[in-house]
Amino acid sequence: MSDEDLEVFFVSKQITGSSDLVKPDDMDKAFMEIVLELLITPDISEDDYSIKYDRKALESWYGMECSRLGIENLLNKGKVQVKDISSLA
Repeated sequence: MSDEDLEVFFVSKQITGSSDLVKPDDMDKAFMEIVLELLITPDISEDDYSIKYDRKALESWYGMECSRLGIENLLNKGKVQVKDISSLA
């Protein structure tokens, strides 16, 4: 994320300075939103320039932090669970 992207993020959340994030959980939750933005950003490769993230590791860490902070894991939202109902027939 560029500095401009971070500034837009903080302004959109009405965070104007470090005094707005005094609780550790508030800082963690803000950081979690930034990580979520990284996870939904596609990998970029052009000539010798490349930006890639270890998505599997980030998703694992993100899920663990969501559990720790008691917030919804937005990466799992909308996942369809397939159930075997053949035993009911």
